[in-house]
Amino acid sequence: MRPYKLRRLDRNDASSFREIRLEALANHPEAFGASWKEEQSLSEADFAGRLENGLVIGGLSDDGIPAGTIGVSKSKAIKTQHIASIWGMYVRQEARGTGLSRLLLSAAIDEVGTTLRSLRLSVVSSNVPAIRLYKSMGFEEWAVEVEALKVGDTYYDEILMRLEVGPR
Repeated sequence: MRPYKLRRLDRNDASSFREIRLEALANHPEAFGASWKEEQSLSEADFAGRLENGLVIGGLSDDGIPAGTIGVSKSKAIKTQHIASIWGMYVRQEARGTGLSRLLLSAAIDEVGTTLRSLRLSVVSSNVPAIRLYKSMGFEEWAVEVEALKVGDTYYDEILMRLEVGPR
């Protein structure tokens, strides 16, 4: 396994985060609710704000550039404060198969800890390697959203998964 340094990205990482995020959206439009067309018009300052106001963990290569990222969003609403969601997980092609996906997901789970009850995510039903990873980390399927995304003329189903992390 190739070593990566994991850390929370901050506003100083806005440029490299913007780059990897746009790469993800361009290369795998079926895997994300956001679109490249919408996000490419956002400025570096917009991405800096996203990093300041949220939680994005980067897996950095030796050169300090993110080889992968994962976002965690904790619900702020009173009735759903027990839930967090994984968003925007992406690992660059050259880092796939190195264990970075598992490291990023483990870091996200650790970040949530046992303070919340449920960690949730959605994954396009055709992404078999991601589904296999999530299941191996204890996530369970709880629903399928049929035709959740439309890219061009193609519809994609999303599998909704969750990991119970806190006390019952």
